[in-house]
Amino acid sequence: MKKAAPLISYLFHPLIMPSLGLLIILNSGTYLALLDPAAKRAIMFVMALGTLIFPLMMLPVLQYRTLILKNGQEATKEERLVPQVIVLVLYIITFVYFKRLPLSQVIHAYVLSVAGTFFLVILVNLKFRISIHTAALGGLTGLIIALIFLYETPLQGLLMLTLLAGGLTGSSRLAQGDHWGAILSGFFLGLAVVLFTILVY
Repeated sequence: MKKAAPLISYLFHPLIMPSLGLLIILNSGTYLALLDPAAKRAIMFVMALGTLIFPLMMLPVLQYRTLILKNGQEATKEERLVPQVIVLVLYIITFVYFKRLPLSQVIHAYVLSVAGTFFLVILVNLKFRISIHTAALGGLTGLIIALIFLYETPLQGLLMLTLLAGGLTGSSRLAQGDHWGAILSGFFLGLAVVLFTILVY
């Protein structure tokens, strides 16, 4: 698992999950999937731009002094906070833009929940260790549960795959030094925030 752990962490990277979640919504078999294909592509592009492409463009700029390792030592909480806050701002801007689009409340709620989850992860990480990776997978799981609950859409198979991905990601983070408390709390935080936001929004 130690050899495969970095690959698994990249495959299920937190920055990929928001776009993947929107892709699931737009192909869920509900009325949300009835949008014009051109509109779907445009919405996906906006989501990917704000939550994946722009953050990936920003992170290398900050890598030398803020990410993962610095001169062979783990970066401090304060050093990690800089790129995390920048990504959070990009997520909030993405939500504000989506809010102005004439889309379903479910989509608005999902984009809001993505920003909300990341904000809470940053907040918790100021005092305790919590896994961003498993929080992202938990959020994806919460989204699928919400769609099943709201629309009775048959996404149980996808739910099982997401839980499997969550288990693999949790195991990879454990192999890379995270403890079970950070892994489980991250997963259930992401699940609760996304599920609650979509059901209540």
